[in-house]
Amino acid sequence: MKNIVWFKDLTIKEVPKVGGKNASLGEMYSQLTKKGINIPNGFALTTNIYWSFIKTNKIDKKLKEIFKEFNPDNLDSLLEVGRLSRDTILKGKFSDDLKKEIISAYFELSKKYGQKMTDVAVRSSGVAEDSPKDSFAGQFETYLNICGKEELLLAIKKCFASAFNDRVIAYRQKKGIPHLKFALSVGVQKMVRSDLASSGIMFTLDTETGFPDVVLINSIWGVGEMIVKGNVTPDEFYVFKPTLKKGFRSIIVKDLGTKTKKYIYSSKSGGLKEINVNNVDQLKFSLTDEEILTLARWGCIIEDHYSTKLGKWMPQDIEWAKDGKTKELFIVQSRPETVHASKEIKFYEEYKLQTEKKPILTGIAVGNKIGQGKVRVISDVSKIGQFQKGEVLVTKMTDPDWVTTFPFASAIITNEGGKTCFSGDTKILTDKKLLSIKEIIERFQKEEIKILSLNEKTLKLEWKKVVDGFQRKAPSIQIEVSQTGRMRNNILKVTPDHKFLTFSNRKLVSEEIQDIIRTKKGILSILKIPSQASLDFSPQLGYLLGAISTDGHVVYKKYNKKFSSQIFFIQKPTGLKKEFIEKVKKYFQKEYSYSLHALIKPPSGGVIRGKKIKGTGAIALKCYKKEIVRDFLEKQRNLSNILLKANEEFIFNFLAGVIDGDGTYNQKANRINIFCSKNELLEAIIIACLRVGVSFQLVENRTIYNIQIVDKIEEIFKYTSRVKGEYERVKFGTRFFVAKQLLEDVIEKVNYKGRIAPYVKNNLLIDAEKIRDYVIPLIKGQPENHNLTKIINSPLKMLRVNLKSSLESKNVYNIEVEDNHNYVVFTNRYTPVVVLNCHAAIVSRELGVPCIVGTEIATKILKTGQPVTVDCSQGQQGRIFSGKISYDIKKYNLKTIPDLKTKIMVNIGAPEIAFKSSFLPNDGVGLAREEFIIAEKIKVHPLALYYYKELKNLNSKFQTSNKFQISSFKIQKIIKRIEEITIEHQDKKEFFIKELAEGIAKIAAAFYPKEVIVRFSDFKTNEYRNLIGGELFEPEEENPMLGWRGASRYYDKQFRPAFEMECQAIKRVREVFGLKNISVMVPFCRTPEEGARVLEIIKQQGLGYSLAEKKSEKDLKIYVMCEIPSNVILADKFLDIFDGMSIGSNDLAQLVLGMDRDNAKIAPISDERNEAVKEMIKKTIELCKKRKKYCGICGQAPSDYPEFAEFLVKNNIESISLNPDTVLKTILMLSKKRNIKP
Repeated sequence: MKNIVWFKDLTIKEVPKVGGKNASLGEMYSQLTKKGINIPNGFALTTNIYWSFIKTNKIDKKLKEIFKEFNPDNLDSLLEVGRLSRDTILKGKFSDDLKKEIISAYFELSKKYGQKMTDVAVRSSGVAEDSPKDSFAGQFETYLNICGKEELLLAIKKCFASAFNDRVIAYRQKKGIPHLKFALSVGVQKMVRSDLASSGIMFTLDTETGFPDVVLINSIWGVGEMIVKGNVTPDEFYVFKPTLKKGFRSIIVKDLGTKTKKYIYSSKSGGLKEINVNNVDQLKFSLTDEEILTLARWGCIIEDHYSTKLGKWMPQDIEWAKDGKTKELFIVQSRPETVHASKEIKFYEEYKLQTEKKPILTGIAVGNKIGQGKVRVISDVSKIGQFQKGEVLVTKMTDPDWVTTFPFASAIITNEGGKTCFSGDTKILTDKKLLSIKEIIERFQKEEIKILSLNEKTLKLEWKKVVDGFQRKAPSIQIEVSQTGRMRNNILKVTPDHKFLTFSNRKLVSEEIQDIIRTKKGILSILKIPSQASLDFSPQLGYLLGAISTDGHVVYKKYNKKFSSQIFFIQKPTGLKKEFIEKVKKYFQKEYSYSLHALIKPPSGGVIRGKKIKGTGAIALKCYKKEIVRDFLEKQRNLSNILLKANEEFIFNFLAGVIDGDGTYNQKANRINIFCSKNELLEAIIIACLRVGVSFQLVENRTIYNIQIVDKIEEIFKYTSRVKGEYERVKFGTRFFVAKQLLEDVIEKVNYKGRIAPYVKNNLLIDAEKIRDYVIPLIKGQPENHNLTKIINSPLKMLRVNLKSSLESKNVYNIEVEDNHNYVVFTNRYTPVVVLNCHAAIVSRELGVPCIVGTEIATKILKTGQPVTVDCSQGQQGRIFSGKISYDIKKYNLKTIPDLKTKIMVNIGAPEIAFKSSFLPNDGVGLAREEFIIAEKIKVHPLALYYYKELKNLNSKFQTSNKFQISSFKIQKIIKRIEEITIEHQDKKEFFIKELAEGIAKIAAAFYPKEVIVRFSDFKTNEYRNLIGGELFEPEEENPMLGWRGASRYYDKQFRPAFEMECQAIKRVREVFGLKNISVMVPFCRTPEEGARVLEIIKQQGLGYSLAEKKSEKDLKIYVMCEIPSNVILADKFLDIFDGMSIGSNDLAQLVLGMDRDNAKIAPISDERNEAVKEMIKKTIELCKKRKKYCGICGQAPSDYPEFAEFLVKNNIESISLNPDTVLKTILMLSKKRNIKP
């Protein structure tokens, strides 16, 4: 075997000699440069050199000795073995012959580029690396900008040493690859001067979902190492492969990244240095459209090459770079994408148990499967060795120690209802506001709700989605939570077996609350919560919201027939209150460009016990401007949500406003007291304190809450005006941990001057600052130091807990949270506590093992060896039957699921779910909604973008629909928000067209070439008003459901420019991106005459005809929604001008039955199964069939009501369009009704 092989002489067959990375580079250089792909030249050091170096220096024998001591189950052992191995390799020397051969090849490469000593990238390439089976991708080292002989030799040695990186050792151990038989090759490749341009990564599929028809390109300024390390947010581009190959410029997504930093060459030392990217470049894309398309074409060529070579689909993970000197693009690496390429086809299983027998036990079901086997009752985890594969595990409750049995169990049954733990009034902080756990369970299926959860690896708080919720009756207890354990009535109602998170020798563990109380341990609380998002509100607005919410009030309502609107703020102008009043006036003027009216209120007086009493006068500040009052009231009502998203300066100003309004400072006690009687304001104050890490206590006196703030007082005083004081720094901290639980096993190492041991011995709380200042320095460099530092740097603290009382059985609730499987609950006095999900439920769900929890008496009723059947297929109630009962499993391969006569299409609102949803069996998209894209991505009213220049110049060319003149302050705020959102776009109209086109294109691409029916925007006026700038253009309607919506907007002189921008977005998707599978649909079209006017506009916008192919015949299908009785009555006339109808059953039902479905009192009346509604639907289907026009339905009724779906199929509807989560269920249901294609 040669020692050095040039890329031109390498192919993919050479993996055993040069590893996956180098073989791939050689394959591309030798095979694909002739197809126009640029690959930098270079050579590979074969594994010969590695083995020669290892054996010449007798490193193989030294490594053998080192690995004799290796214990793969011990982290410390792994770290030590890795360190010794790397040190041994780095001490080795190259033989003169090897050195000469390597340097000679380096000089030859330099000569090819006309340089004496060129800059190169030195890349490790493991023999098993980047093979489809075992991916070592990213685990070995790469060294960039290496220039010079000695620098090159050192970089090669470092690559050799990286074969024993800790993560590589762990990976080999997991895969069963022998450590001492593993070899390494090194590639030496000419550097591309991307430090002067850009670089990045390209995938020939969507990495999140595995969707195969796109190329995903990430791009940043400078050298690509920055993107690999995840230090910046790159520009992101999606290119659609099928239409790219047809010649279309199909860049269907272009998202600008932040790109705040970049790596450039370090002139002093070689290697790289980090610098900031200037503001101009941050707002520019790092690739041109032509370069994006070139890279995408190259990605397709590379993927096709490897797929053909290996005889199966081989998506690629590709690194690319642009040379800033030559302006050329280069591919510098390609490897197989191993996550999605090897995934097997997924199946859907349906379980069914047919029996007349009664169950011997019931509980709460987890999952939807059935399992059976002989019972194994295990009372204690120490007896887990008795468990045999295929048995049914029966126990009191499980925790992580039981996990080893789960994969081998045919089912799991527990006594205790770990799913159901808290009283219904227990508060949980959501991403919007505080809600009770009962409210969350009622709402999570209708809307996405995220709550706080602790990442147990990083000890950081994250916002995670609620994925399930449960309730049942169970006995519970009241526990009291406080810092010292002496505070009373800070209560949480919980089942005694529920597990809370705590520490054991710095390790995060979970224990039942009853055991924590018995052993006098602490539980985890949190000091500070992360922002849920980022909203840019002014600091003065924060202060005003605090001040007026305490010492003022806002009125915005009708009295009789008159409308009253005012903001009212009153204070007596004494002492520091004068400063408070002036600050409110000043901030109001700054925020709203409006001077508050000042009214002098005369002193009040009276007689008390025979004496005349006279008070002092007061100043009342008032604002009557309707739009200001409405704006302020809207923010006041959404205060909790705003505080979850605002920056810290806003929050400190809010707290200052509250304190100046209803607060005092107790100099002696060193604390601020805030007095509050309004629950909504109280919760906002609590959220504000948690956002900025302010410690507080809550004391309740009848109807008044006293929020006592005990730290960060000096910082708060920077923002207050009325409440001031001299803060004396206290000796004791406000954040504590139970010393015994953190330090017991290391007390000999950390007993600073003998002062720490008493804390451990007496189970005392120790201040976090003492740990940081005195304990951590004593274990510097030791493993204990890392864990302790991570705890101190986390947002956690510990509290004491006591039992108050036991309660009778009552309804209790629990939720399941994605990923982390824990969440944060609040006591009745708003102390946050970290608690766990039910462990058995979580793990069994993930492993697909049927599980029934909360049976209460399973360990008493069931006996070891007894055969049982465990049924979780009937919904929430799980059933346990004596004996083995036969059951059916129907396994549906998603590729071969029944093909129905009736088309099953999908409703898609968010483009983000389109790729994933495309894997479902479907016939296309029956309803693609624009509303989600406009509300979530664009966020701005289209006319505010269309008239942006006039708005900015405060021009009066446009007319608002409001009766009052919008003030300049409001317009300036709208302009500011528009500029923030559209910062990279000079042309704001282009922003709207681009974002809408990309959202639609992502949906169309996901289902290509199947039909995707896009409905033009169907916001009601109240929904349009909620967009930024919406109040400038939208009237206030009493009943928006029946107002200015749908087709009537499109031809209206005021809204027409917005509709024309929608048409331009559709045109771009079809004619620029090549996605001709798009059809469009007009909603809420009251008359055929309206329809004709809309069609004329569509035609004028070039949509009715294919301009690209210069065809005169119509090639775009245009449908109309059938959702108004007139659509049915005049269906013949509508079908004269439209290509078909899609039935909107929700609106049709409400209008046929003469009701408003937004009215909760009568909403239940609106039912698609009503005979009148069904008759209208039947007539529509019949006429469409007669006219040979399309007829479909988009709504949930077919999946919610099987009999309604049968009605539709019986009447030969062409398609039923469903939300993605009900597609499989509906197909299976309809397939049983003999609705399968022959």
